[in-house]
Amino acid sequence: MRIGEVVKAIGLKGELKLYPLIDFRPELLDSAYLSWADGSRADIVRHRPAGACEAITVAGVADRNAADAMVGRELGFASRDYLAPDFPRPAGGLPFRWVGRDVRTVAGEAVGRVSEVRLAGASYLLVVPDPRRAGQEILIPAVAPILAPEDELEGTLVIDPPEGLLDVQHG
Repeated sequence: MRIGEVVKAIGLKGELKLYPLIDFRPELLDSAYLSWADGSRADIVRHRPAGACEAITVAGVADRNAADAMVGRELGFASRDYLAPDFPRPAGGLPFRWVGRDVRTVAGEAVGRVSEVRLAGASYLLVVPDPRRAGQEILIPAVAPILAPEDELEGTLVIDPPEGLLDVQHG
């Protein structure tokens, strides 16, 4: 799962600017579970806030040339590691775990499958292509009591939508 992308080199000593993606949490930078998109281990030596981004220092990247070569690389973790007992899961979990899962109402009505998750203010929206209207989306707030709290990677998501939520058209 991707948590960030290196967007530029900072200064002369190899520091990198990491653009955070939706599953980014600063505490992940202190974990042993990080890897680059090619599967190689990512060893973050230091990190600090840098505006809306994070400035990171990576082991083995000690100068501007090495940092420039890192631009465009994606940082993340293997989804299977998310369930490890010592993985730094934040309260409420990470949104990647909802993508690709089927959604049903508490009454058993099939809603569709989550195609993406969007950040909306301080909460998330599950995006489900509307099977009844081509090109339209159903946006489901991923908050209790609409979505029951859970921290799994598989299975059907069960929602208790307020009246009319599934009839609102977006697209």
